[in-house]
Amino acid sequence: MKFPVFVMGLWVVGPELVWALESGSGHATYAPPTVLTWTTGVQIVLSLGLVLALMAGVAWALKKFQWSSSSAGGGRQPLRIVSSLAVGQRERVVVVEVQDTWVVVGVAPGQVRSLHILPKPGRKDGELEG
Repeated sequence: MKFPVFVMGLWVVGPELVWALESGSGHATYAPPTVLTWTTGVQIVLSLGLVLALMAGVAWALKKFQWSSSSAGGGRQPLRIVSSLAVGQRERVVVVEVQDTWVVVGVAPGQVRSLHILPKPGRKDGELEG
């Protein structure tokens, strides 16, 4: 009977209470540990915030680095998605720009088909290229 009480005590209330129960004194005295105080709680929260901020900063830096390295040749990517439209649960029509050509592509699970190829529309006066 003592072993299950000991194991439960380790998992639930800590070794101090188990020792008091096992000693046979008849009553259990338990004092909570003073390791976790208000200041250590604040320290834990601030440490967690610092770790999360560091992870966000690294993710931002990696995204920024990847973008700048892929656009190093002239500042423009040779292939980009102009627009996308869902036409079903898993089917899409996507307009892809390749240099000065737009390719209309149908995308479905397991297949991609070219639907139409057209020249990139020119700029009208007063419009900025985006």
